[in-house]
Amino acid sequence: MLMPIVSTIVCESYELDLARRAVNEALAPLGGIGRFVRPGMKVLLKPNLLAAADLERAITTHPALVQAVVELVKKAGGTVLIGDSPGGPVKQSPSVWRKGGMTRAVEQTGARLAVFDGVTWKRLNGNDYFIANPVLEADLIINLPKLKTHALTLYTGAVKNLFGAIPGTRKREIHLRAPGVQDFSQALVDVLELVQPGLTIIDGVLGQEGNGPGMGGTPHQYGCLAASADSVALDAVIAQALGYRPGEVLHLAQAEERGLGTASLDQIDIVGERQALDFGVVDLPKAHWYFRVPSWASAPLRKAARVRPLLDPSKCIGCGRCAEVCPQEIITPGHPPEFDLSGCIGCLCCTEICPEGALTPRRNWVAKLVGVGV
Repeated sequence: MLMPIVSTIVCESYELDLARRAVNEALAPLGGIGRFVRPGMKVLLKPNLLAAADLERAITTHPALVQAVVELVKKAGGTVLIGDSPGGPVKQSPSVWRKGGMTRAVEQTGARLAVFDGVTWKRLNGNDYFIANPVLEADLIINLPKLKTHALTLYTGAVKNLFGAIPGTRKREIHLRAPGVQDFSQALVDVLELVQPGLTIIDGVLGQEGNGPGMGGTPHQYGCLAASADSVALDAVIAQALGYRPGEVLHLAQAEERGLGTASLDQIDIVGERQALDFGVVDLPKAHWYFRVPSWASAPLRKAARVRPLLDPSKCIGCGRCAEVCPQEIITPGHPPEFDLSGCIGCLCCTEICPEGALTPRRNWVAKLVGVGV
């Protein structure tokens, strides 16, 4: 078998002409856009549109990259939809589109925005998943993730971005049944198997480090654009560049075990500008043995040492989004909201979605003792 190709290009800014050049150069070793898009195809671009946030926070895929890809797809004869589901309810999509520049990108290119409301039920490995209809109806999915660290899964890129194929608060169902990192990682791999994008281009021009992927993360200038037909291989290359050891990002190792991609770096052909992977020193969330233990095997310790959200009331605006995404429904909306942390499963959805960065992951003394968390 031929080794999967991961193409890397240095890209220092989102100036549109520069983004166009970088996308073209990244796709050239893969065979260009014509390898993936044929005339008449319905193509769904799947950016990361987690929340309505300023572009300078590096939370969402930049619209310049999206516009550059739309133009290429249309030139190849495809029709283009742009779609994702925010971390909260589906009804928040229009505000996320506006804030993230997607509305303007659509106006500039003639693409259409897709609301992820209607779903189709899928069952895989004994679990139920509700996948947005536009995802399943597309002839080709081009995955456009944002390069970010993640306080729970350590890294969010190509594979993690596909979690947005599950609309709105239906994501809570998965967090509820898979609260541990190992179980949640398996769920991410299930979604990868169900969605299977044909091409991934990651926005690593400006990404995040620290306690991403939301307002808790810190912007970091990576200056990188990377592309591959193998989502797992692309993530494995980026994860190594960030400073993770092989196998440390669990969902990548699990995806390779299931035959959904290549995570072994010696089996990946990295081409293009290797200096694009020189990220410098990156502030990473900490990973420990504890997160690899199944939840059923260590319930008492897991409950005692669970990383929980800490609220800074001075930053809270009382928007209630933390309560909307909480799988356990242990948050009572208010200004500030009230938390019943005895029922917290440590999924950190609330810290991820908070628009003001008022919630941060914090560990108690038990967690510190066993070396868990951030």
